[in-house]
Amino acid sequence: MPEKEYIIQFAEVVLPLPVPGYFTYRIPQELNGKVVAGMRVVVQFGQKKFYTALVRRIHTDIPKVKALKYVLSVIDAVPVVNEKQFKLWEWISQYYLCSVGEVMNIALPSAYKLASETRVVIDPEYVNDSETLTDREFQIVEALTINQVLSLTDVSRIVGLAKVIPLIKTMIEKGILRVEEEITEKYKPKKETCIRLTEAYSEEELLNAEMDRLTKKAYKQLQALMAYLQMSRHFSDNPLEVSRAELLKTPNVTAAQLDGLVKKGILENYTRNVSRLIHKESTDEIRNIIFTQAQQQAFDELNSSLAGNNIVLLKGVTSSGKTEIYIRLIDNILKSGRQVLYLLPEIALTTQIIQRLQKYFGEKVGVYHSKYNEFERVEIWNKANLPLSGEQETKQFQILLGARSALFLPFTDLGLIIVDEEHDSSYKQNDPAPRYNARDAAAVLGTFHECPVLLGSATPSIESYYNTQSGKYKLVELNERYGGVQMPEIMIVDIREEARMKRMKSHFSPQLLQAIDNALSLNEQVILFQNRRGFSLRLECDTCNFIPECINCDVTLTYHKHINQLKCHYCGYTTNVPHICPSCSSPAIKMRGFGTEKVEEELAILFPDASIGRMDLDTTRTKYAYQRIIGDFETQKIDILVGTQMVTKGLDFDNVSLVGVLYADGMISYPDFRAIERSYQLLAQVSGRAGRKQKRGLVMIQSNNIKHPLLQWVTEDNFKTMYEKQLIDRYKYKYPPYCRLIQVSLRHKDPNVLNQAAAALAGLFKPVFGGLMLGPEYPMVSRVRNLYIKNIILKIDKGPKGRQFKFEAMRCITQLQEMADFKSVRIVVDVDPM
Repeated sequence: MPEKEYIIQFAEVVLPLPVPGYFTYRIPQELNGKVVAGMRVVVQFGQKKFYTALVRRIHTDIPKVKALKYVLSVIDAVPVVNEKQFKLWEWISQYYLCSVGEVMNIALPSAYKLASETRVVIDPEYVNDSETLTDREFQIVEALTINQVLSLTDVSRIVGLAKVIPLIKTMIEKGILRVEEEITEKYKPKKETCIRLTEAYSEEELLNAEMDRLTKKAYKQLQALMAYLQMSRHFSDNPLEVSRAELLKTPNVTAAQLDGLVKKGILENYTRNVSRLIHKESTDEIRNIIFTQAQQQAFDELNSSLAGNNIVLLKGVTSSGKTEIYIRLIDNILKSGRQVLYLLPEIALTTQIIQRLQKYFGEKVGVYHSKYNEFERVEIWNKANLPLSGEQETKQFQILLGARSALFLPFTDLGLIIVDEEHDSSYKQNDPAPRYNARDAAAVLGTFHECPVLLGSATPSIESYYNTQSGKYKLVELNERYGGVQMPEIMIVDIREEARMKRMKSHFSPQLLQAIDNALSLNEQVILFQNRRGFSLRLECDTCNFIPECINCDVTLTYHKHINQLKCHYCGYTTNVPHICPSCSSPAIKMRGFGTEKVEEELAILFPDASIGRMDLDTTRTKYAYQRIIGDFETQKIDILVGTQMVTKGLDFDNVSLVGVLYADGMISYPDFRAIERSYQLLAQVSGRAGRKQKRGLVMIQSNNIKHPLLQWVTEDNFKTMYEKQLIDRYKYKYPPYCRLIQVSLRHKDPNVLNQAAAALAGLFKPVFGGLMLGPEYPMVSRVRNLYIKNIILKIDKGPKGRQFKFEAMRCITQLQEMADFKSVRIVVDVDPM
């Protein structure tokens, strides 16, 4: 009988590295038919390193190379990434000018990305001769004699050295050590020990006989057995699994009693996989959501507009009940058996939305963001794509809610994508690559899944609103607050005049202090917004005007009182507060400016009986910090909440009657073409926190320039005028939405090399872009982490011509990188910078 013909197969794989393109590996004969697109495989890359790669496709086309490396092993039984995900990754790679490997690196949970770890072992040919070893070499050899293998971290700890590579190299040259590379699976399912009856006692007659014997000889063991039978509902049609830990919480059940029953062969221990995720049951029904007439009209319009898989912008004023509309839309999608992706810009927002969605949808809701640990993220990933769970009884998440990283989950059948607060700049990733905008990527993901995309905001981005006016997006408006609640009264306070009349108390006008006092006297709550964290923005010598700066960055250091140190918000550098001026030795060092920490302290002095809370980056670093602060404010344990932008975004508090903006001028005067748009959005959004739930609120905005037109637009809730004025300026100077921007940042430790490289790149760009190139120029912060920075802005057209400009831009950058003098210059490309 002739042998079956062996077909040579090859796998194109993507590696989680910043290298362009795919790499081809040969599939060994024993793995033919076992490797499928979307699976993880182990491959060697370079001389010694091993990586987890993702298979993009299998083919039989023989590559035109002399030698090919083999796929070493297959990690997965089923694909962890699907075709639609690959398409999204490739679109992001092409649009944002990065490699597919960089997209893979941020898309996959870290526990799915395995890289080899360097380990040291004793060379088999080494003959132990302790007399020729140094003290540190002897320590390593002695440890290896016991442990057989050590990681570089272990070696560093044993010998007390931070850098051990030179020592390891010396020992290798002496023939003492050998280096090995080992790759291991990071993710391990969480296990739980459970108790069950052995097969011998599954018959009721035998079990009753044994219970009679225990009654006479071991009554306490009988009690433990009875507790198990009751907890497991053993005699019912649907018995339950019982964990050992839960059984031991039962009164009169001890570990010794259970061990005795196991020893007698009545019970047995076994392990099962359990979820690390917390599941909640639904507590309400969708039918209990009652729409106002305005909501019903918006809902009907949305149903009609979304039917054609369109992109629709829902422009609804704050407190208009957009979330209730989302919930009804989600319910319709779930009834059709499809999934929903609900994106939010900030993790802070997920806390309230999770509670509201779980109230109606219970355990159908999954949450995915960076505060979860790497194992929890793997479990959420698996439950977004049911075949990955490996267990038939595992229920798939039908609603996935999260920040921008949730965009990359392995959805099986998306029926709707919701991008809430679509205007928010947090949807844009700045570092590392890919520097993508989740809002725009969500629109592309919708086309791959053939599902509609709903953008929601009270203050939409100018680009999105422009798309509705040009017919690219559909527009639905909701201009009434729920239940007929009035929009808040907005007062502009002239703090320049108040300061001139010497009526200011620190950073508080008398009008704001009186309003806070009135609100507290009525047991109402207050939100105060200051867009700077820390205590004081800078220290300054009153004699010579010296200001302490970061040693790594060209920025002043911010004073943080809770750690009593000066801190850089760019690189994290900290230093002690000087008692005298380092420049002139004067003791007259003053604090200038103020942040949320200082506001919190001063409020405690001005309102000693009030409970003050603060929500900024410093107070929300832990996993449940957002939940704790928001929960305390909802339950009125906090009277006054001070915060940065986190308090402006979509939070819903019943008892807030006053919102105060302590200093509006800093946002308005920021040197950026989007400054007016962002200032309007922030002020309008934070104003929307006041007067919800049947109360008309009061908003006080403190400013030195009360005649600025932006403040008038905010007071009148006049988005349309702001939009029209900004369009005139952007058309005149050619800015989005009339073009796209590409920012090219050059970075180097030597400013002279940087200047030469920037001039050379500008020379390459000039013939292609002409007057559509701005720069090169230093940004506001011209040095970060000891790297000097220069930026070039390119303005490109939309459509096919824009794609050609992108190609030309990358050609020029590649040409610069090939120049010997500039190989060390780091170049960062940011498409559509925010």
